[in-house]
Amino acid sequence: MEVEAPMWVLIQTSFLFLFFFFTISFSFFSLLLYFLRMKLWCNCDICHSYLTSSWVGKFDNLCDWYTHLLRQSPTKTIHIHILGNTITANPENVEHMIKTRFDNYPKGKTFSTILGDLLGRGIFNVDGDLWRFQRKMASLELGSVSVRSHAFQIVSAEIEHRLLHLLDSAAGKPNEILDLQDVFRRFAFDNICKIHSGWILVA
Repeated sequence: MEVEAPMWVLIQTSFLFLFFFFTISFSFFSLLLYFLRMKLWCNCDICHSYLTSSWVGKFDNLCDWYTHLLRQSPTKTIHIHILGNTITANPENVEHMIKTRFDNYPKGKTFSTILGDLLGRGIFNVDGDLWRFQRKMASLELGSVSVRSHAFQIVSAEIEHRLLHLLDSAAGKPNEILDLQDVFRRFAFDNICKIHSGWILVA
């Protein structure tokens, strides 16, 4: 004996089928658009060089290659389509990103998640209102006379007791090459450590 299914069961079944079909179609087209935007097949010279690592023959590291590309670019901006990256050295673009429209360029969830264990929810790892609040607090603290005076004393002592002695000893050895970039990077790091904790890290 056959029992006819009630009408609402047929409607429910067809609705579920349509919903399932729409969900699958939407997911497929979303993935398709995502891969189309990535331009995985990009044939421009920059993407080809990146994929084949042909830049390795002329440059020691990726930053040197990027610098070379930026110097060649008339706009001082390059696009690496396969990475979805835009790199710029154009002062107007940099000012736009860092000052004029800073809110348009958040660090994003990926950055915050990766560095969350190290930076927590501090000023270097947050966006929006929380960043604005922490920036105001940091400006008030770092702008105080006592902090400026403390920093001035530490930097002056570092220059007088360490940096000038190093430069004097290097000047006395005319055939020795001194990497000033490394010296000033270490000088800056030592000052930050001493201002922050009162100690200098010794390797």
